[in-house]
Order: sequence, then C-alpha cells, then structure tokens
Amino acid sequence: MWLGLMAFFVIILAIYIARAEGLEHDVTEANRELLEAQMQLAEYTREEVPRPVEIGLRNADIQQLQRLGMTNPERRLSEDLVENPQLVPEVLRDGDTAEFREDGIYVLNARWVLAHFESGDRFGQLLLEYEVIHGNVMWDVVDGYVED
Repeated sequence: MWLGLMAFFVIILAIYIARAEGLEHDVTEANRELLEAQMQLAEYTREEVPRPVEIGLRNADIQQLQRLGMTNPERRLSEDLVENPQLVPEVLRDGDTAEFREDGIYVLNARWVLAHFESGDRFGQLLLEYEVIHGNVMWDVVDGYVED
C-alpha cells in the first residue's frame, strides 16, 4: 500500500513538473510573439504622417473675442497688424519702412499670428502673440527672421 501511494505521488509530481515546463514554454513563446508584434508596429508607425494641425480660430475663440469687443476677429486682427508696422524688428536698415502683407497674415489660434512683411528688397516673417483687451489688440513679438 505504501508503495502504491508513493508511486501515485511520484506520478502526480511528474505531471505537475511537465505542466510547469509546458507553461513556461508557452509564456516564453507569447513574450517572443509580443516582441515581434511590437517591432512590426514600430516599423509601421515610424514613417506615419502626423495628422495635420488645425489652424485658425475655433468657434469658441471667435465668441470669446467677440465678448471682448472685437467684431469679425480674424479680419480685425489683420487690419490692426497692418496698422502697426513698427512691430517689425529693428534688423531693417535705417530709413527702411516695413509693411505687413495683408495676404500674408495668418491667425494661427486664439494666441498666435504669423505675419509676412516686406521692406524694400528685404522680407521676413514674425510670430506674434496677441491679447485683446476691451476691443484693443496688444501685440508682442515672439520671434522672427529677415531675409535679404
């Protein structure tokens, strides 16, 4: 009887060891497949074209600017910028006057404007930050460049 009980425990132990080795093999195989899938995903998404960024004022931005006293905000911002050529950096030659090009003013969002300007044979772009206070626009030049 003891011998039969010992044989039973040895058989049970052999079954558990075999199952453990099988499970360990299955886990190793699953990890290998997961790594291959991650590498394929990285390969597919490496050259993925990013989604284009929305440019311009959203409806909520337009409503906010209207509450601040600005009717037709995009046109008003462009007009105000054209009226303020002194915002062009002082990298221009003495005596040159700069003008913003109306067709080159882009309202990027509720905070930033990209504007092209010309001065004789020189031209460039400015990135400007703006704030509207009681219908008046306050401009701050963030960055820009001038080309000859």
